[in-house]
Amino acid sequence: MTAITDTVPPLRSARGIRPLAWTGSVLATVVLGAALVWLVAPQAGPYDAGGTVLASWMGDMTAAFVAAGIQAAAAAITLATGILLLNDRAREGLVAPVVVLIAVGVTAIALLGFDGIVIAGYTLAFLVPIAVVLLVPLLARRRPVIAGLLVAAIAGLIVLQVVGIFPLLSFYTRYAEAVVADPARFGTSLVLTAFVGVWTLWSVGVITRRAARAGAFVQRHRVAITVTAAAMALPYVVARASWLTPWPLFGGSRDAFTANPDIQVVGLMLGAAMLTGAVLTLGLVLPWGERVPRWVPRAGGRPVPVALAAVPAATVAALFTAGGLQSLSLALTAAVPIGTALILPFWAWGPLLGLATWGYVRHRATASV
Repeated sequence: MTAITDTVPPLRSARGIRPLAWTGSVLATVVLGAALVWLVAPQAGPYDAGGTVLASWMGDMTAAFVAAGIQAAAAAITLATGILLLNDRAREGLVAPVVVLIAVGVTAIALLGFDGIVIAGYTLAFLVPIAVVLLVPLLARRRPVIAGLLVAAIAGLIVLQVVGIFPLLSFYTRYAEAVVADPARFGTSLVLTAFVGVWTLWSVGVITRRAARAGAFVQRHRVAITVTAAAMALPYVVARASWLTPWPLFGGSRDAFTANPDIQVVGLMLGAAMLTGAVLTLGLVLPWGERVPRWVPRAGGRPVPVALAAVPAATVAALFTAGGLQSLSLALTAAVPIGTALILPFWAWGPLLGLATWGYVRHRATASV
């Protein structure tokens, strides 16, 4: 049993490392190139207007320069690591993964923080309705009842849009306007999120390779860990769902909704995004997280590539942990209400999702053996 449990997972094997190293190296190159430009011309980047943790400690221009320096240093460290990995010249040991983990950790906390969660949340809320529409033709043949229910829901939203009760298109308009107004901020946040996620997955994977006993514990209890992680979304989802009742919570107000329906739309869309995140978290222990559902054309029944689940999960875990630590520190210093940190418990969801991802990778390795 020990031999199976301690088998090298796919993402840590030579075959699994090269795609991860390629992806990480490409991301590091992009991040480094942008950082070098912003060191010379801070006004061209996303940091000159503040918005980072650094801006609260120093002036905006100084913070912008330091932020670009942190980005450049993290990118240089990871790019050098990626080149060594691709040329099979990386030495066994903990020095490289620990240094990389520190570099991307500082990047996540100093440059992404809670703002990264906000941008990721709005982006996911933007994509959820599009994904629902795309699911209809995929489900139509083998799951006609579900497809019919989705069509009915889409039709209902269109009616509500026309009568002005739920102006969903205004959410898309506002999102597009925000991206156009500050493309550097949105683009940098999304690229840095992917950059931090990929290198966090590699470094943690190497480090945990020596923690076989802890890994076995996580694997045994991965279902409980994953369900607990998904449950972290419930406070926010329940609060946003209350906006559909006469007793809205968490900043909701019937008078405000009547005067400006866009407020309700934004809140409910973000609630839907959080619920989607919880469902995707559960995918780490549900059957469709291991095999593509049968109703998916051509790919149905095939094993889900481990990286397809592990890389996004690790990315979100790193993002949630960094942003959650910032929100928790603000709550503990009374800068924001403590209730905000409880309704948005990313400080717990992030580490739990990281453990759930670890258990998922080990489980898939055991299953493949």
